[in-house]
Amino acid sequence: MKKIVFICLVFSLNAALSCFAGKKYYVKPDGIPGLAGTSWNWASNDLHAMIEKSVAGDTVFVAAGTYSGGFLMKDGVIVMGGYTANNSQPTERYPIMETTDPAKQSILNGGGVQRPLTLLAPFSIATTWNGFVIQNGNPSPEFKKGSVIYSNTDSRIIAVLYKYNPDTKQGMMVSTKEVKKQWGGHEKEVPGLSIIPNRDSAKNDFAGANHTESILSAFGDQSVDFSQENYPLNGNYAAYWCDTLTIGGYSNWFLPSPGELQEVYDADIKLLLKNLGKNLDYPYWTSSHAGNKLAWAYCFGNGYVHPALKYVSYQVSAIHSFTLPEHPDGIYFAGGGAFLCKNGILENCMVKNNVSSSKGGGVYVGSGARLINCVVEGNNAPEGKEIYYEPVTGIISPLANDDTKLSVYPNPVKAGSNLTISGSEKEDATYQLIHIATGRIMSKGTLHSGKNTIPASGQPGIYLLLLRSGNKSYQTKLIIN
Repeated sequence: MKKIVFICLVFSLNAALSCFAGKKYYVKPDGIPGLAGTSWNWASNDLHAMIEKSVAGDTVFVAAGTYSGGFLMKDGVIVMGGYTANNSQPTERYPIMETTDPAKQSILNGGGVQRPLTLLAPFSIATTWNGFVIQNGNPSPEFKKGSVIYSNTDSRIIAVLYKYNPDTKQGMMVSTKEVKKQWGGHEKEVPGLSIIPNRDSAKNDFAGANHTESILSAFGDQSVDFSQENYPLNGNYAAYWCDTLTIGGYSNWFLPSPGELQEVYDADIKLLLKNLGKNLDYPYWTSSHAGNKLAWAYCFGNGYVHPALKYVSYQVSAIHSFTLPEHPDGIYFAGGGAFLCKNGILENCMVKNNVSSSKGGGVYVGSGARLINCVVEGNNAPEGKEIYYEPVTGIISPLANDDTKLSVYPNPVKAGSNLTISGSEKEDATYQLIHIATGRIMSKGTLHSGKNTIPASGQPGIYLLLLRSGNKSYQTKLIIN
């Protein structure tokens, strides 16, 4: 099978060295669990744990070997594979793109049951995984704990399943969207809402939906808003926000009880929720009552519940319960080997033998994500057998901030005719014309400053035209009739 190779950007030595300015952690297959991972001699064998303890600016170095399970990219944390684990020469690395010896490769193995590498939400910092073989991925379309709910309407992930019973097909999901609100109704009674006297009782309270109804019946949209001057009456409080939330076609959300948030905590999906943008370092309001002035709040950092004054603004996240079939296409399982969003970068990687029952057998490349010098082959999917590029709208979409003016015309263009690209770039640029459905590069070449004419593909379809000049990149969707 013909290899598909992407060569996009060349980084300067200074830029490459600056990537490793933060802390360094080391992982190898024969490392010892629980070690700090501060050198090859003290390497951990737990790649998940080293990624979790890293922060933006840190780098995780990974020795050759096989690492099983689905890994989540972390904003700003660089992960480098293919190292020899030689403590006297810690930067010694195998020739990643030249070897086929598994003993000299860092392999992310999905085991045929999950996606090996995932970035589910846009990052604020360009984040690279470099030097890996990504193989045997097959993200399951089944509903299960940790599955993400993707809204085709909103074009984003709106919730994560934390509880599901395959026999009854009943489940619970927690929203990725959250706000900061007051609990509401400070010093007011809530008829029908019993006072929960202590922490143990709070954690055994699972009546969030009923509590939310009682709170709404008591306050409606007339709760005192202590966050605004003159304390107006309005619906700016936690339960009201949950009740009026509609995302991805889902409504009937409610403010969870402490017991329900404890189930989210116990589902071991905290890292996933953090990667989706939830701020788990701060307390969350629950719907459980602790008195006219107090309500129970929940902390995801340690699973601790505590009473707090109702006029304090805490994080608010909503819960939705459902029975299938309700939006059965909600599980997003594109990208058999890797799923990338904005600022996710795969560099010097081989992606092979992955399967998706949706889009992108090898890699799903979202807007603002990049593949650099990667080989993607032997994958399979109904749409985008090797690579699926998220459709691009508009004429030219810059991936770097600049004031360059470019135009591509005609668009749509007739198959086999010529396409004109003109702009004000003073430097030469390279282009790639990629067939979105298959991920194949149909043509590529060099563009000079001024006006250029290139042949359009003779095969009708929807294409992605990638243009690169220096450190600037552009993309546009092209329709060939």
